[in-house]
Amino acid sequence: MRWWGWSAVLALVVSVMMVAVVEARTPHRPHPPHKARRPRAPRTADGGHVALPPANVRFDAAGTIELPGRGLALAWSPDATRIAVGGRFRERATGLRYDTRVADVASATLEKSFACHYFWVIATAWTQNPFLGEVIADGGGDHAIKLWDPAGSGSATCKPGQFTAADGALRALPEIDGWTTAIAFSPDGRFLAGASRDRIVRVWQLAPGADQFRVVGAIYDREAGNFTSVAWLPHGLVTGDRRGRVVAWDVDLDRDRWDAGTVADFAALSYEDQVGWCAGNAALVSPAQRWSDGEHGWVWNVRVAPAGDRVAGIGTDGLLSVFDAASGGVVYRTAGSRKAALHALDWSPDGALIAAAGGDEDVYVFAADTGAIYDRLQGHADVVSAVAWRPDGRVLASTAGGPRVSLALLNIATGPDQTIRLWTRR
Repeated sequence: MRWWGWSAVLALVVSVMMVAVVEARTPHRPHPPHKARRPRAPRTADGGHVALPPANVRFDAAGTIELPGRGLALAWSPDATRIAVGGRFRERATGLRYDTRVADVASATLEKSFACHYFWVIATAWTQNPFLGEVIADGGGDHAIKLWDPAGSGSATCKPGQFTAADGALRALPEIDGWTTAIAFSPDGRFLAGASRDRIVRVWQLAPGADQFRVVGAIYDREAGNFTSVAWLPHGLVTGDRRGRVVAWDVDLDRDRWDAGTVADFAALSYEDQVGWCAGNAALVSPAQRWSDGEHGWVWNVRVAPAGDRVAGIGTDGLLSVFDAASGGVVYRTAGSRKAALHALDWSPDGALIAAAGGDEDVYVFAADTGAIYDRLQGHADVVSAVAWRPDGRVLASTAGGPRVSLALLNIATGPDQTIRLWTRR
């Protein structure tokens, strides 16, 4: 039972009591399509309706990739020909799977899947790493972050916890206690940061050496509630958390990397003991906060501008906040036209646009310099859980798998919108 954790146990109980009957009716087929229920239009203080900006003005719908379940995380391949989606899926041939799917964008078809986690995949990253080559990292509701070779054949069969070289497995990182909510490769490829609901951000070394694939540094913050997101700054890390904070941490791995003895001590711990170890070693896991902002609800995502000079954060209050990366000064705060909770966030590669989306089913594209709505992309029929810009910035991908954690806890596999949608910038 140790690989489930309490979240998965709760999910199992709830799904048996509330969801099993529904899924039994259509065990191997996507949810039947039906007309999307649009959220109520927002109103002004005097009761009048707020005018919504026109939709799909500067972007065109460029295609749809059908999914056999809910997608919750997106990552483009470095060559922009494929896209990875993590989530929970069900197929007639392979049954229920928690994994990362890889789709060929030109043909809009799923090529392969890398299996199998014990529970939902909600964090996925894809990069060309100078030490490992091209690699996909994924994690979610179990205790594992897994590294995959995208050229691998994928997993034709699925046994929970399956991780074999024949499928394309590269490395499973040491276990953590709780959900992995976000993963991020460092810009130089030497490290991988992972945020977790156990209030720890771990940093694994990817560069060759005695400590390759070991945790060589960490942030522990009891006040975070849960860490929900992590991204790399030019000289540090920035996190989002359940307490509504966006925090920039003064972390320099050349300076702050643990010594060999500490790395070995941490590696010897069971995942159940890591939180206690961090609580007792504050000097090693409590770097200085460069700045902190606590004006959000639950912060779902943080992203750093390509130039490294600004930070964007979104949360359940529907606000997009943009900060000066060095000082934490608020450049602006803005919202979509309905101010619904925001779950998905990504900064365009040229730094000119920010895409954010969530509970009102629309994708908002903001002008990054002013926060003005540049376009509103309409077409999804469920909560938009992830967005990702193609590396050249000409295409935006989005997927509507529902709220990232709440539906995962209910373990609901199907929904009204099981797709990846592509939007082309005019």
